[in-house]
Amino acid sequence: MTAGTKAARLIIGPLAIVLVLGGCAGRSWKFWESKAMQTPPERPIATVAAEDPAPAPTPAVSATPTAQPVVASTTPAARSFVEMPTLGDVHFRTGLVTVGRTDGQALDSVARWLKDNPSAVVRIEGHTDDLGTPVENLAVGQKRAASTMKYLIDKGVSADRISIVSYGADRPLCTEKNDTCRARNRRVHFLVSQQH
Repeated sequence: MTAGTKAARLIIGPLAIVLVLGGCAGRSWKFWESKAMQTPPERPIATVAAEDPAPAPTPAVSATPTAQPVVASTTPAARSFVEMPTLGDVHFRTGLVTVGRTDGQALDSVARWLKDNPSAVVRIEGHTDDLGTPVENLAVGQKRAASTMKYLIDKGVSADRISIVSYGADRPLCTEKNDTCRARNRRVHFLVSQQH
């Protein structure tokens, strides 16, 4: 082997290693996360209506809590959603996206209210705390809303009366950087409207 070939190998070998490692730098080191968590959803997840500052609801495409983020149609919603104080928020522990046993009572009252008001539709908003990246938080908020939607459908609420949207960490109830405040922000919130 000539000296020139040896020198070329000594230069090209480390260069190849740098290129390979540099190409991996953009990948998430959290290899255990699902592909849905790593693939950024289109932003915003829902379309904004001109007269409504909140995004239009996403159509109820999938009720599985592990579904890919659902993107709203491009048609703005004609209805406006309002707060309903009797429909309380459901809170989640850090990193959890499924409805817990302790949340059943609150969600059962939401299902009862929807059954008692058959012309009402509900929008489920998924929220997270400020920990994690914006893309991860949008995906977690979407999964929380989808899990809640699945629970309501299992209780007999028609899927066409439910829409979901994720805000991730963009609309916090509390902005302090402590555990108590963050726990208040990990939630799903309900808004209602009447069908036209």
